[in-house]
Amino acid sequence: MTEMSPAITELYRRFYDNYDKAMVRQRNDVYQKTLAEHPGENRALLHAWALADFLAEKSVVVHEWDILAGHIQFIHAGASIPLRYIDPDDASKTVETFDPSNSTSVRWDTAREAANYRELRGRDYSREEEEALDYLLAGMDTGLVTRWANGHVIAGYDFVIHEGYAALERRLEEKRETAEPGKKGYYDAMIAAVRGAMDYAGRYEAAARQTLEKTGDPARRKNLERIMLACGRIKREKPSGFFEAVQALILLHETLLYENHSGSMSLGRIDRLLGPYYEKDKAGGAVSFDQAGEIIDALWLKIASVIMGYQNVTIGGCDETGAPLENDITILCMRASKKLKQDQPLLSLRCHRRTGGALWKEAMDLLAQGGGFPAFFNDEVIMAAKEKQGVTKEDSWNYGIVGCVEPSIGGREFSFTEELRINWAKILELMFSGGVCTVTGIKTGLKNKRDLRDIGSFDEFYAWYREELQYAVETCTRACSMIDSAYPVYFPSPLLSSTFADCVEAGEDVSGGGPKYRFGSANACGMANTVDSLAAIREIVFEKKIARLEDVGEALARNFEGHDALRAYMLNRCPKYGNDIPGVDVYMKELGDFFCSTVMAQKNHRGGAFQAGLYTVISQATMGKITGALPDGREKETALSNAISPVQGMDTQGPTANIRSTLYPDHSLAANGLVVDLKFSSGFLAVDSHRSTLRSLVETYFAEGGQEIQFNVVNRETLLDAQENPHNHRNLVVRVSGFSAYFVSLDKTLQDEIIKRTEYHGI
Repeated sequence: MTEMSPAITELYRRFYDNYDKAMVRQRNDVYQKTLAEHPGENRALLHAWALADFLAEKSVVVHEWDILAGHIQFIHAGASIPLRYIDPDDASKTVETFDPSNSTSVRWDTAREAANYRELRGRDYSREEEEALDYLLAGMDTGLVTRWANGHVIAGYDFVIHEGYAALERRLEEKRETAEPGKKGYYDAMIAAVRGAMDYAGRYEAAARQTLEKTGDPARRKNLERIMLACGRIKREKPSGFFEAVQALILLHETLLYENHSGSMSLGRIDRLLGPYYEKDKAGGAVSFDQAGEIIDALWLKIASVIMGYQNVTIGGCDETGAPLENDITILCMRASKKLKQDQPLLSLRCHRRTGGALWKEAMDLLAQGGGFPAFFNDEVIMAAKEKQGVTKEDSWNYGIVGCVEPSIGGREFSFTEELRINWAKILELMFSGGVCTVTGIKTGLKNKRDLRDIGSFDEFYAWYREELQYAVETCTRACSMIDSAYPVYFPSPLLSSTFADCVEAGEDVSGGGPKYRFGSANACGMANTVDSLAAIREIVFEKKIARLEDVGEALARNFEGHDALRAYMLNRCPKYGNDIPGVDVYMKELGDFFCSTVMAQKNHRGGAFQAGLYTVISQATMGKITGALPDGREKETALSNAISPVQGMDTQGPTANIRSTLYPDHSLAANGLVVDLKFSSGFLAVDSHRSTLRSLVETYFAEGGQEIQFNVVNRETLLDAQENPHNHRNLVVRVSGFSAYFVSLDKTLQDEIIKRTEYHGI
């Protein structure tokens, strides 16, 4: 089925009617009430009780037109997660409710994290640790760093669904009986959380029964009865077939989103999880290909309720033997995205040398539609990257994609994949400004403040930059590790932990010593701006001696006012990354490999190493707003470059040259993912032969060591019209940086950044 069925058309028509504004605040109110009623109680148990209380009190409805039970949306989670919900008109004010379509209304509260850490430690930490915290906090205010530590994980969906809630409850009870006294309390928390999830499934069973009793339409009655029976079975047993497995998946996902903020809670390899249930039912005549497609479509619409929620689904790839893992569910997932045209779920296609031609055709047909789906991932490079990080070969084949592009082992790895991002370009700004943010006036500091007049060579300047980059990595990862150590105490996730087999065995939280893989993560931003700036400094100051370093510093401080000729030279005459110029691209290799290696050398409090990512999400816009002018000619408070792609519009030699430049750094060092983004005109992929050419480009890029690649297929004119007339383009989905989103919902700075990207009309 390549078109929406009548039942899915009905769901689609009612898609925007399900938002429950009251629920946004209700979750936080319930948590605050439960926490206040039990002072001094085990905090993990309190969080489990609060989740169960919210699930018991919130509205539960099964509509007569529903195909699956469940309802997910953004909620206020500040009572249990360090988030600030701010007034969009006044960032100094917090609010109790918020606009879920405006992601800028939610801010990460690192000051709260630091306060909790200080409370936990008393005064038992060093001056150097305090300085690291101060550096991180100042960096958050000046655009040097960002942080978002919650979510960003693939839960153990397969572990829970294959086992069932009741069996999981029994296993936890048995583990509690033999646990050491200090861990019994955490087992109590996991048991309480699982019971809350079981009872929640029972509430949907009752809601479906209630709706069934007053529904006369035979087709709808059949669907409602199927929902009722499935939810009842999910509460008491493990799923027995395909529909029940899908229903169990969305209900578990929903409860996890209500425990954690709705940020990048990703579902892993759905085709691997659901494929065996489908094949069994198909062989027995219980479900057909088209019937399964309708169920997957309904699942997609449930997930899509969380707009810009970074919920990633991974399909394709290999199995443990290296053979292709492709089935009907793989195809149905792509067709669901093609039919429904929503921004969620994000769809990631794992590719390898044996990926079938039929799968490539489906992928290219979907891509040609626009929307940026799927993104393409290279099994060979990603598995090597995870193994370099310490993941065993027995586990590396089973990676999924978290959020934007972060490879993670579902149900075995918790890595705080968005806990830190360092703005390479900001470091350059601080070097020229003496450690003071030129946008906010806040002093951030440098390891070695230097007089620009004393630097006699480019090599000396470049060495100074690398020294400051290393200092930022080492200091900020240290501060993050300190803060992270307070998470099992202040911000536990007992339900999420119960989905990890290793956490069940250990009796510990996912944010502590529970998971098998416990990495930290540090990502980068402003990479191409930094590379282009270094190339400009080398040419302007040290080779052609057009200006002195202090002259460049003055121009940057004045945002180029009175220095138009110098800026024009920086923009138009200096060589740019992304054009296959070895003398420029080498800096991306050296700095990319240096950054990744430095990150990997850092250890966290949980006994794991940090892993590196070379992608930006939306930070190219948000960090760019508080980054000063740069020597590549970029003016202050404008967007930075997107991931390891070239500066917008500066790649002038075509997509092949662009890709050759991005291959300079070693992609297998970026175990937390990277993004290479290309934009093609809609007309180009309207031709079948061009789709084959694009497939060849992707396969060649992967053969040369590329890790990830994604595409926008949209015309500049369409984007400009959407910016001017957003009401006419409500469903225009574009690729941003590792994720897709409704264009009209994006901040204007981010919209402008996407518009400025080079639009290719051929290969």
